Amino acid sequence: MKYRKRHEQIEDLATAVLTETDAYLPNMDVEQVAKKRGLAVLPHDFPDAVSGALIIKNGKATIGFNATHHPVRQRFTIAHELGHYELKHERGGLFVDEHQKQFSLFYRDENSSTGEQLQEREANAFAAALLMPKELLIQEMKGHEFDLTADDPENSPLIKLAQKFGVSLQAMTYRIDNLNLVVYLM
Repeated sequence: MKYRKRHEQIEDLATAVLTETDAYLPNMDVEQVAKKRGLAVLPHDFPDAVSGALIIKNGKATIGFNATHHPVRQRFTIAHELGHYELKHERGGLFVDEHQKQFSLFYRDENSSTGEQLQEREANAFAAALLMPKELLIQEMKGHEFDLTADDPENSPLIKLAQKFGVSLQAMTYRIDNLNLVVYLM
């Protein structure tokens, strides 16, 4: 029950951010949302295992994302890092540059996608809610037939739905499952 309430709070926060930034629509510009929330967003040459970082220095926040990752992955990374910022996460997995102790780096790496850490799961939930708002997703799913056994998977409604929201098929599948919207697929 406690997790459910927190999940609802995260959904509400993501909706508020979208509403306050006039971005409550499918495939919104996540970089602009972050910028309107006061964060800088910059591409960076991270190692492949690192998707992004949230850097806070002198009260100013910057999201760095891996410039070599697929644009859909970059969108999720920016939304994820914005989630850490909006959720005001305290980081246990804190990386501090030993040469400049004035700022902290918060990495999203291969461990975060496993959902082992609560803050990473929350940031993922925020990113999903930001990129695929529940009510918009339901609106898009109503009235469409989702044949999960289609002969032409590239033109399947599920893939088209993921494309409409600018997310991966995997992210869309998780979101539909987590929201218990599978009933709309039948």
